Amino acid sequence: MPYFVTDDHVRLYYEERGEGRPVVLIHGLTANRRHFRKQVPALAGRFRVVTLDLRGHGDSEAPRHGLTIPRLARDLRELMAYLGLEGTALVGWSMGAHVIFEYVRQFGCEGLGKVVIIDMSPRLMKAPDWSGGLPGLFSQEAGDFGPEDNLKMLEAMLTDWGEYSRVVVQRILGRPPRDDRSEEAWAREVKGGDDLPWLYAEALRNDPLVVLALWVSMTSRDYRSVVGRITVPCLVAYGADGGYYPLKNYDFLEKELPRGRVVPFAGCAHALHIQDPEAFNAELIAFLEAPEEGR
Repeated sequence: MPYFVTDDHVRLYYEERGEGRPVVLIHGLTANRRHFRKQVPALAGRFRVVTLDLRGHGDSEAPRHGLTIPRLARDLRELMAYLGLEGTALVGWSMGAHVIFEYVRQFGCEGLGKVVIIDMSPRLMKAPDWSGGLPGLFSQEAGDFGPEDNLKMLEAMLTDWGEYSRVVVQRILGRPPRDDRSEEAWAREVKGGDDLPWLYAEALRNDPLVVLALWVSMTSRDYRSVVGRITVPCLVAYGADGGYYPLKNYDFLEKELPRGRVVPFAGCAHALHIQDPEAFNAELIAFLEAPEEGR
């Protein structure tokens, strides 16, 4: 079993496949390396693909320390050094994108070749000058997620993890908060509906205290000032239907990224790489293989 031990003595599980330029796939909160199972086979014939389970997830150790976004970024940095990765393409989904933002905040773009952001905002909470984050739980308005919404979210995590995790899975596939359809009827209609049993089982594996700690860290972050420091080519992919974030978030990213390109995926929500893997993989491979000056 390939494990790497961080400098604060946490065992992280990772896997490698393929040869060539390195690509590191970084999953989101409550997920793990297997959530890229539809990408790895397509990438491994062209690149050296590294997947890892972030601390507290999958087959990695779940400590009671270091459960912050800054520590996850340091874990990534240490793993890259351990594997001798240079010119690395980082692909981050959801919280994985925050890990990339934090990596750039701490280390700049040193060691990076390209960056891919999958459906994420640099700031989740609303602010007087920001409404590009999560929708409000009470108002259901885009970008209106505030302190009261956050407390409600934390309470839900601790009250009934099974129910909370099911709702999270449904939301990443784009089920509206108020949907009168049965789960079965909705699953038949949505892209990725066939993955529901697997996604439910994977979500239940998580420790709610780990998720809560990382959620607190994530909602405390504001990476808007970091976006402009991503000087390598950057692809931003987002779900155009039922995603978490309003269009103004992607407009902001497209404007602020020095070498960025934003691509919507129709019929997909937050988990677009799971919902439409063929289209996503084609876009991802084209971006990774393109000459840097050409994109």
